[in-house]
Amino acid sequence: MGELITHRCILSTDLSGIGLRLREIRKINDITQPVMAAAIDVSDRAYKNYEQEKRDLPALTALNISEAFRVNLDWLLAGRGKIHKNDDPELAEASAIAVLSEADRRGTNLPIAKLGKIIGFVATQAAQTGESPAQVASHYFETL
Repeated sequence: MGELITHRCILSTDLSGIGLRLREIRKINDITQPVMAAAIDVSDRAYKNYEQEKRDLPALTALNISEAFRVNLDWLLAGRGKIHKNDDPELAEASAIAVLSEADRRGTNLPIAKLGKIIGFVATQAAQTGESPAQVASHYFETL
């Protein structure tokens, strides 16, 4: 006689990807899944599926989450860098000091506009990599 084979599907609650990061955003903001869904204009079910990694997160939805909760898109999608965008005034100040100090130490005479771009780059890199602005500025000036 034929053998009856049963398949059992085990759903893991130990998320390791984007679902875990979505949950982290909710926990930081102390909101429920329905509130999160409403904030990014998706159905409760759709959001739940994103968080449980049953459905892929559409690019537009990822962008909405990034903007609504001020999280770094690279962190949200790939887990790289830091969770929050680099709009930290202390980081901006530290980056400006690091770049201007490094430029002075090396005797470089760069236009203000170029220094402004370097400061922005240093702040972004420091926020994403966790390195100090002084380290990032030093590495940058070594490449000039």
